[in-house]
Amino acid sequence: MQILVNMISLSAFYVSFALGLALIFGVMRTINLAHGEFYMLGGYVLWLVVVVLKGIVPGPAIFMVALVVGCSTVGLLGLLLQLSLFRVLRSQPFAILMATLGLSYIIQVLVMQFIGPMGRSVPTLFRGFIRTETMIIPYQRLAVAGLVFVAITVLWIFLTRTKPGRTVRAVAQNPRGAILQGISLARVSAMTMLIGTGLAAFSGILIGSINSVHPFMGTDALWRAFIIIIVGGVGSIPGAAIAAVLFAVLDTSLNATGMGHLAPMIDALLMLGVLSFFPHGLMGTRE
Repeated sequence: MQILVNMISLSAFYVSFALGLALIFGVMRTINLAHGEFYMLGGYVLWLVVVVLKGIVPGPAIFMVALVVGCSTVGLLGLLLQLSLFRVLRSQPFAILMATLGLSYIIQVLVMQFIGPMGRSVPTLFRGFIRTETMIIPYQRLAVAGLVFVAITVLWIFLTRTKPGRTVRAVAQNPRGAILQGISLARVSAMTMLIGTGLAAFSGILIGSINSVHPFMGTDALWRAFIIIIVGGVGSIPGAAIAAVLFAVLDTSLNATGMGHLAPMIDALLMLGVLSFFPHGLMGTRE
């Protein structure tokens, strides 16, 4: 049962991080290599909010403040990136790739200069746990899993039940047809970047509440997210969610059997195996 609990919490993290990247790529058809650094910034926002508010307000309130501040601030940074760099280079995907790679290094260096290269830990904000004969479930992990479920539900309702969400889906499915229907590609791209980078910060705050935060945490997470969206199908949000759960189950099982150090290699082999039978991913479609 404890392994099942770990699978659920890891699935929550993988889904929240990969969905933002899948959403951005699905709409804009560009790869943002700074996505991992937006995730890292979310973790540092949590740490800064804890430093400022610790002892003043309760832990759960600190967590909620960090979510609001982190998602909005990092989301606005992503929007600024879209309105400047992405808009100027929209017809040059390779230039965007290199520019966001450079931006990721710049953010890492700035964080190391102003905060330091050492990891920062956040105290437990949701104290207590549920204990049974077969498992221990900290309230902190329950809060994380619950918030991810709420975020995914809100995103699904937005994409399927609202007019702005339907425009996002229209651009993702057929950009040229969406433009012919009067949909503003620039407006949809800006909205997508705001949501996608906000989701990156959201996942950084969640994982920062469980693990330590450090300047290089975005690199490993970005690699994992790329594998997830490739296996799920590039640009497919349901595919990314399914692949995230698949890899969470695999990684948790490897850690439980003492083979966690082999997880990156086995994940890559699984990706190659899936692509051998499903060239466009589990739920991807031919462009």
